[in-house]
Amino acid sequence: MTNYHVNCLRPLFTDELLKLLQQGISINLIAQDGQGRKRLLEDIQTARLKNTKIIVVDIKHHLNSYDDLIQTLWQQLDGTVQAPTTWEELITEINKKYNCTIIVLYHFDDLLDNLSIDSKFNINFFNQLDNISHNPHISLLCVTNQAHDQSMVCTEGLRRNYSWLNLEKKRLPKLSYDEIQFELKNRNLSLVTEELSQLTWVIHRHTLPYTLLDFLAAKITGQADIELTFSGRIEKWTKQFDIKNRTEELPRFI
Repeated sequence: MTNYHVNCLRPLFTDELLKLLQQGISINLIAQDGQGRKRLLEDIQTARLKNTKIIVVDIKHHLNSYDDLIQTLWQQLDGTVQAPTTWEELITEINKKYNCTIIVLYHFDDLLDNLSIDSKFNINFFNQLDNISHNPHISLLCVTNQAHDQSMVCTEGLRRNYSWLNLEKKRLPKLSYDEIQFELKNRNLSLVTEELSQLTWVIHRHTLPYTLLDFLAAKITGQADIELTFSGRIEKWTKQFDIKNRTEELPRFI
């Protein structure tokens, strides 16, 4: 494990992922909400890899504007020449500037099974994405809830085919007890050993471990419900968290 990953949430997995991406291997990272996938992308961005440019964009914000997606990516390239207007031009400029580039497409699955996206996200666009797998200097990291090839590519308001991108599938591993405990220690929560262990186990057993970790850490830092025992506080806050998240996930019946 390289020294610039010591504060990563998942140091070993992050290191493995970055090594594959630097080799030019494009990856479909499969991860559900609440597991720390956004944190993984933050750790990738702060890795400061030698001779490697990392570009991250949230597809969710660009579904209605292909042009805006290109501009957002271009702004991260320190470009001094005229901005490209197409994905092909963007890739050409990237090849000129950098020996190794990682393009991270967060919420990539928002482009799939979607009949309402900008018409410029056409067959050619998806083919150009697929062509990156043959480019040894650029790799894609496409983040989705489920495997990309389980979803349909839709263009011009029609369902075309299941995603054909050549991506190696990697599932985000469950957070380990040690990873959770190390993260809690990094947050300087002033917990005694027994409290730290109790908090770690509560988070480790939960179905939304990283989101719960953030929630509980904020409660502890804010010194909420200090009249309760530590066990009582953790139990109360976890119930609050579960009620909030269950409410958000329940379907609406009319």
